[in-house]
Amino acid sequence: MRYKDCFDKERRDFLRVVKHAGIAAGVIRASSLIAGVMMARVAEAQSGTPTKHCLVFSGGGCHPTKWFPSGSTLPTQSAPLQSHYSRIALLQNAKLSQAGHGVMFHRFNDGSWNYDSFDVNLGRTIGANYPVKYLNVGTTAESALSRDTTGTKPIITSPQAALDVLFAGGGGGGGGGSVAPRKSIVDLHLPAVNDLKNKLGQHEKDKLDSHLTAIRDIETAIGGSGTGTGSSGSCPQPPTTSVSGFDALAKLHTDIVVLALDCNLSASVSIAFGTDAHTHYLDVLGRESHQSHHNQSNRPLDYTEDIVYMQGLTKNLFDKLNAKGLLSSTIVTQVSDMGDADSHGNDNVPMLVAGAGITGGRVLNIGGKTQADIYQTIGLKLRADQGPNGASYRKWAANTIAGL
Repeated sequence: MRYKDCFDKERRDFLRVVKHAGIAAGVIRASSLIAGVMMARVAEAQSGTPTKHCLVFSGGGCHPTKWFPSGSTLPTQSAPLQSHYSRIALLQNAKLSQAGHGVMFHRFNDGSWNYDSFDVNLGRTIGANYPVKYLNVGTTAESALSRDTTGTKPIITSPQAALDVLFAGGGGGGGGGSVAPRKSIVDLHLPAVNDLKNKLGQHEKDKLDSHLTAIRDIETAIGGSGTGTGSSGSCPQPPTTSVSGFDALAKLHTDIVVLALDCNLSASVSIAFGTDAHTHYLDVLGRESHQSHHNQSNRPLDYTEDIVYMQGLTKNLFDKLNAKGLLSSTIVTQVSDMGDADSHGNDNVPMLVAGAGITGGRVLNIGGKTQADIYQTIGLKLRADQGPNGASYRKWAANTIAGL
């Protein structure tokens, strides 16, 4: 059979697997979880090939001398990433299309008010065959980080709202808000799960049970959903601030984006730790981020402490992705909002790429190129221009970054 492209083959392979398993199309449509489990059969055949992407915003910049290593040991500010350095390429001499406060859309975009941000564009392209096109979560309300041609897509700050997007339809994107009281996600999908189980092999059954356990754990962490053991109990919708504090919210959202990738619910996820306004309160450190960024002469250790903490959140993400074996299929790209935060500098903005298809354990001088050049390079690595919606791929730059 002739295929239009690799993504067309993936879609046809998926449909063939579903047909041979004797699974009704209605069950697939009714349950994003079931669709994701079946998608895994196709995805696992592509081990080692980048097929998914996780985009990270980490506010605050860095001190170049404390971020870039001269050897194999990472210095103070990037030190939390040491255990994953063999997978990471640190991009030296990287710039933003605009550094500073108040231009959040430049981080995942390239200064355009009319075109997709990178996470949304990957959702249109590499994510076209997945139940949820993209998932954009974060710790702090921000309306302009993700966007499509119709306007901004607010960050989802409520963990429960993020789960609703993944498992209750949604289609990706959109901010929080409450929904009517409903069953736990596991209970909601239980009829489809039970219908499917006698048609699955043991490997898929084990994978499905693992996913259900992970969902239950996250619901319990949110604070109420999913704590029942029966198939008919219902739980009230938790408040949107159901977990307390920046640290807890960052880590719970990390668990959710890893779940989305591991369950094959989405191929494009993004997570924002803070905003470029630096008004997020770091409860673990007991201060607002902005305080340390512009008080470096009086309290020089505070700024480094902030960046170490933020990279600890990225390390936690890498830990979770690695534990699930996702770094063999997922590229992680981290961007920030500036270089040195005290001067709002546009030089040596701490950006990195890691994971599938990336040669790690090195510093790569990219000669002043911006996030647009990085996105162009990563988009092509992910074959986003070849998908069923390849014509929708946004060309980010004229050139790619050599050696990435």
